[in-house]
Formats: sequence, structure tokens, C-alpha cells
Amino acid sequence: MTFLKLGFRSLFRQKRRTTLTLIVITFGVGCLLLTMGHTAFVEWGLRESTIHSETGHLQIFSTGHMEQEEELILEYGLSNYEEIAAALDSMLDVQLVQSRTNLMGLISNGEKSVAFVGQAVEPEKEKQLRMMFFSTGSSFDSLIASQHTYECAVLGTGLARSLNVRPGDWVTLMTNTVDGALNAVDVLVADTVKSGSPEMDKRLVRIPMGTAGILLNSSKVEKLLVTLDDTEKTEAMYEKITDMASTRNWGITVRRWYQETLYYHKVRQFFSQITGFISVILLIIVCFSTSNTIMMSIVERTREIGTLLSVGTSKYQTVKMFCFEGLFLGLIGGMMSMLFGYVLSHGINALNITLPPPPGLNHAYELSMRTEAGFYLPVFAVTAAVTMISSIIPAVRVTRMKIVDALGHI
Repeated sequence: MTFLKLGFRSLFRQKRRTTLTLIVITFGVGCLLLTMGHTAFVEWGLRESTIHSETGHLQIFSTGHMEQEEELILEYGLSNYEEIAAALDSMLDVQLVQSRTNLMGLISNGEKSVAFVGQAVEPEKEKQLRMMFFSTGSSFDSLIASQHTYECAVLGTGLARSLNVRPGDWVTLMTNTVDGALNAVDVLVADTVKSGSPEMDKRLVRIPMGTAGILLNSSKVEKLLVTLDDTEKTEAMYEKITDMASTRNWGITVRRWYQETLYYHKVRQFFSQITGFISVILLIIVCFSTSNTIMMSIVERTREIGTLLSVGTSKYQTVKMFCFEGLFLGLIGGMMSMLFGYVLSHGINALNITLPPPPGLNHAYELSMRTEAGFYLPVFAVTAAVTMISSIIPAVRVTRMKIVDALGHI
């Protein structure tokens, strides 16, 4: 306990140097927290936007769809999807269950034909899905309004520009049916939409599920998307739905959202590598800064250390005193860093700063930070550990001095 007090009091002998070191720690570790906060926001935003636009939290396929290669579209589609959807809709924590089918074919304006990548959706439910996370789902309003009167479609802006069509024009969709025959349907262009990717916009076609049934000559759907009220409940609901499917002999396979998102995992890995590199650099700076402070303190107190050794203080006790000094420096610096990072994060969030679109996308995104105990507390602990460890080397060096040399040091 005595050496614990000595370590704490030693911080205030050279207030200017201690203050400078604390500033370095606060700024360095605080910037690290900002970087980690922004990375966490990007990962969270990418996760939730992917779930609430493409995958849902869970996806349900027929067992054959996952185990065998389809030769014809919807060969292993879900025929009992309405029964499954009704059962899942009644479950606690399930917000939305919707059907979706992906298809490909040709789209023509009468003079030019190009390939399209299509999504057959339930427009009302797709709008609900996107409004759970995005600020609007208005891109489906035109499908909702038109599907009860005409066979209709929404085209990507790039595809509409390529075909030189606009809302109100008619185009023809052509693809193979479930029997392998070629089929075509004239559809009204209800609207154009930006998907977020310029490349996708050159091929994207969205049609109501009813239109897809006519085009494909089938009442099956490819999959069901299940959206929950909380992403953290994904695993629990996966187990419940899997057990229910086994009990009721539905013949389905359930997939979690992260099993269908290769792009998300690549982006997360990229940001983790950047954050890891920055973390190492900043921690090295903190380590050297702390070590320098302790070293200067030792040089100035060499005679004092010699006196302690001469009256019977062991080398271990002397080293322990300086380790406590480094630990207190890290604890104070860590708390100041967390306060600095927390306040600055909320300040940046309040400014609503918008960053330009990243490569491959056509929409900007918000510069925001997340403040979570999940990375604040580990960084605080690492900061304290680094400052304590960085004080060991200079402390060990001084204990190797001869007592006579230490007492005579000027």
C-alpha cells in the first residue's frame, strides 16, 4: 500500500511533464476511439442496411434448393410458402415475413433488348422492410399504386436510360418459365430507382410477385425473408424456426443473414485491418511517451532511489513503485481518453456531416460515431496495461545501478 501511494504521488512531482504525457495519451487513445467508433458505425450501418434491403435476418428455402442445382427456375421453389409465412407471422419477435424470387431475362423497348436482373417482390412488405431502417420506402409506392391495374415494373435508372424509357412507357420482359418455355409480358414502367450501385442500376428490374407468377407461369416463390425486431435475436429465432420446421415436416432450410453476405464480411475485414494498424501505431506512441516520462522521472530521482536501496528497499519494491506510477498514468489517461472520445463523438454526430459516396456506390453516407462499452472498456484496459508495462524497462535499468553511483548522481 505504501508503494501504491508513492506511485500515485510521484505523478505530481513534475506536473508539466505529467500533463504533457496525459495530453499525448488522451489525444492518441481518443483518436483511436473515434476511429473505432466510426468503424463500428460503418459495420453496423452496412449490416442493418443489408438485412433491411436484401437478406432479412433469416432466409427460408426449400431443402432441394440448397442441396441441388436448379436446371429450371423455381424447380425447387417453395410451394407451401403461404402456410409457412402464416405460422412465422404469429411468432413473437417476428416483424415481417415476405416472399421474394430472383429472375433473369431480356427486357425490350421494341427497338433494343438488353439483359436484366430482376426481383419479384411484395411491394407493400418491401416498403415496410426498408422503412424499418431507411428513412423512406417511397421507391415502392409506384408499384403499390400500379400493380392492381396493370402489370408493372420499376427499372434501375441506368437501365431506363439505356432503353430510353421513362415512367408511363411500356416495355416487354422475356424469360423462361418453370417448364423451360419462353414467355413474355408487357409491363408498364411505373418508376425508376437508384439501388445504390451504378452497375446494378444498369440491369435492375423489380416487379410485383403477381407479375412474376404470370411471367414464370408458377405460383411458387424462391424464398421467404424473415425480419426480426432485433438483430441480436437471430440465433435464437434460427433455432426456434428450425425446430418448428422439423416438427411440421415443412422440408425447408433456414439460413442466417450473415451466411448470405459475402460483401459485408469483406468490408468488415477491410475496416478491421485498418483499425488494427492504427491501433498498433497509436499504442506504440503512447508506450514511448509514457516510457519517456518515467525515464525522465527516474533520472531526476536517482539519488532518491539510491537512498531507498541503501536503507533496505528491495529492487522488486522499487520496480513495483514505478509500475504503479505507470499504471496510474494509464488509468488517468484512459479515463480522460474515454471522456474525450465520448464527447467528441457526440459532437460530430450532432453536426450531421455527410461524406462523399465510396467507390462503386452512388449515394453519400453520414459521418457518425458509435460509443459502445464493447470497445471503450477494452481500450481503457489496454491503455492502463501499456503504460504500466512501458515503465518496467526504465525501472529495471535504475535498479541495476550501484548504490554508491546512485547516491552520488547529480
